[in-house]
Amino acid sequence: MRNIIGTAVSGEDFFQRPNVIKRIARSLEDGNHVYLSAPRRVGKTSIMNYLRENGLKNRVFVYEITESIGDTEDFYKILAKKIIESQAFRGLDKVSERFRKATEKLIQHINISVDLPFVKIATQNTDKISFHSEFEKILEELELNNLHLVIMIDEFPKTLENIMNRKGKPEALQFLQIFRDLVHNPKIKGKVQFLLTGSIGLPPIVKKLDALHLITMLNVIEVPPLNTEEAGKMLQQILDNYQVQIQPDAIKTILEEIDWLIPFHIQLAAQEIIDVYEYENQIIDNQLVKRAFAQILHHRNNVYFEIYLERLKKNLETPDYKFANELLDKIANKDSIDKAETHDLAVKHSVTDTYKATLESLVYDGYINNHDDVNRYRFNSSIFKLWWKKYVC
Repeated sequence: MRNIIGTAVSGEDFFQRPNVIKRIARSLEDGNHVYLSAPRRVGKTSIMNYLRENGLKNRVFVYEITESIGDTEDFYKILAKKIIESQAFRGLDKVSERFRKATEKLIQHINISVDLPFVKIATQNTDKISFHSEFEKILEELELNNLHLVIMIDEFPKTLENIMNRKGKPEALQFLQIFRDLVHNPKIKGKVQFLLTGSIGLPPIVKKLDALHLITMLNVIEVPPLNTEEAGKMLQQILDNYQVQIQPDAIKTILEEIDWLIPFHIQLAAQEIIDVYEYENQIIDNQLVKRAFAQILHHRNNVYFEIYLERLKKNLETPDYKFANELLDKIANKDSIDKAETHDLAVKHSVTDTYKATLESLVYDGYINNHDDVNRYRFNSSIFKLWWKKYVC
């Protein structure tokens, strides 16, 4: 297994997660539309890559990332393009007249070059169309010989957030309503499903719109961190690929230091372990582990952590950002913070009406949690806590 950091992996570089895959497969086989819930860098996109590459019974997958989209019609335009270009579409021969016309209309309005036996385009059509309506038509008429089409949408929450920030709450509500209506369309039931995920939490954004009822059709599946056994196996597989010799107790020390056992942190630790091993040319022990972890906080790795700070600055209003920043400062210095103190901070920054939503976003987006004690918040990641203390506080 190669140590690929910061991007989704596939093939032999994917660490198998059979329990998560089984839950997703079972939910899809039950006919659900699925939302994969987890903070960034827990491995959601890599799981989607695995499903695309390996498939599931009676299902074909189409994947698209919509992170940069901030418009409802652009969203359906890019989904239509991806589906029309897919292998599933190329295998179609007999189609309804309504399906053919909708496909031709979409192709005329999308920058796409595709050879389909049932499509004939004579001239470019410049008339304005509704991409979401035409997209819905092709899904209604789509026949894949008892196969189910699973449309994977990565960064769906970010798309919703983009629409809300760029065009306002009414447009974001309309986007959600159109999507809900599409999902509930009886003509696509039993043949089209959606699998959504994103690097930010969907519920906190929807709550800002007071529209939780518009996402109740999604079966939420949490993608948890690796357990200790899984994390140890993943780390060992990476180190074996680079022929790194390491003492068994050093593996245990690494996992204890990582604390929050998400694939990204394991890969980041492995990178520094490999560097130390190649430089020292001796078996990795606990002393060399300490040296490797000190290197994780080198400024060259700031790019992996600064995105968390940038998101707070970009997506929170100034008072909410100051509240969140001081909250995280206090947790970094004190290891945890009591709920009562979060309220005191909210009063200080005049955000008593919004601070609970900010706290919820910090939890959903992977900054903090209150798993061990519902009345106290702590950092998810000891590595991120140390980085925050060194570079932000």
